[in-house]
Amino acid sequence: MFKGMSWTSVALSFVLYSIVFLAVRYGMVINGSPWAKAQPGLLMFTLPGAIAALTTKDHPLTVALFGAIPGALFCFGILHYFSLHHCCFLQELAFDTSAVFWCGSGALGVMLCRTLFWHEHT
Repeated sequence: MFKGMSWTSVALSFVLYSIVFLAVRYGMVINGSPWAKAQPGLLMFTLPGAIAALTTKDHPLTVALFGAIPGALFCFGILHYFSLHHCCFLQELAFDTSAVFWCGSGALGVMLCRTLFWHEHT
């Protein structure tokens, strides 16, 4: 399962997921930006998954999820440790699970595009 997997892509997915998690969940979006009015929410999590999938060919979904799951645990731990957000545990778990789902969906979208538009040159 781990054979041939790019650990650099996993690390990139972890970092991107953590940045998006902090920006989306805890309102670190700049108020004057166009994103502040659009409120993209959980759809922003497709970006780390898509970028992780673009950086590897062999296991795009596995790479995205191996970056997202530890990223969610890391962000939850950091924000719980610093008491930056007071919220019900089940609500936080639901958001984290949804974020991991959307990250995986970004990787699946890249896999779908590769399948549809990949032409073998003979």
